[in-house]
Amino acid sequence: MRENPGFPFTRHGLELASMSLSPIPVDAEGLNIDYGFQHEPNTDLVVVTPGQQAPLGPTLSLARRLRLLDWAAKEGAWVLEDDYLSELQLTARAAPALASLDRGQHVIHIGSFSKTTSPALRLGFVVAPLPLVSRFAELAACLAPSPWLSVQLGMAQFMHDGHYMRILRRMKRLYVGQRDALLKCLDERAFETTTAGLSLLVRLPDGVSDISIARALLEFGLGPAPLSPWYASPASARSGLLLAVATSPERNLVNSCDRLREVIRRYT
Repeated sequence: MRENPGFPFTRHGLELASMSLSPIPVDAEGLNIDYGFQHEPNTDLVVVTPGQQAPLGPTLSLARRLRLLDWAAKEGAWVLEDDYLSELQLTARAAPALASLDRGQHVIHIGSFSKTTSPALRLGFVVAPLPLVSRFAELAACLAPSPWLSVQLGMAQFMHDGHYMRILRRMKRLYVGQRDALLKCLDERAFETTTAGLSLLVRLPDGVSDISIARALLEFGLGPAPLSPWYASPASARSGLLLAVATSPERNLVNSCDRLREVIRRYT
């Protein structure tokens, strides 16, 4: 099972692994666990972004977390927890990782430092159950070369000394200010918006091509991400634009929002 909508590259990676995918809808509590169990009772793997669902943003509720972990323990199944933006929760304190609740050793926790430190590090991590550690180590040795050991040790020391948490607090203050300014600008222009992690989602009418709008906006130096490609199929897709908070400086915000409104009006 995987979230619908969900990260397109995750879907592509699972397809390359010849897995049969079962898209499960997402609501205000995250992945709809009961829907998934009802419609896909023989699932062996669940891929989930519980910290902040990508791309819609809700946090997987505690009740659903416990339900998912109980099911994995009983069925001997695996849960792949993508730690997507959980440290940069802007509306509340970050929820504990799903793996921290896992007593049955069925959660594989993955993440990276690309959004919290720098994508140039190309540094990610896997927290695997002990029975899987050796297998993951073997696979990692066969993949692209890992970052230099000095980079890995440096990052570990950086975290140990408390600098990582200080950077997160600073980034959250910055992004909250940018989010509020962007939300105010969009509200003044009567956009239908919702907060979605480190993005604001601008909803578009059904049938409107968010891909065409996003391409048209590129001509003006604006790069929102269309929402529809995140869905498993065109039949289930909703139309919208994801506006990144981190790349929305207040300096050109008014002009950018005006340009956004003008381009959307051409297609609606």
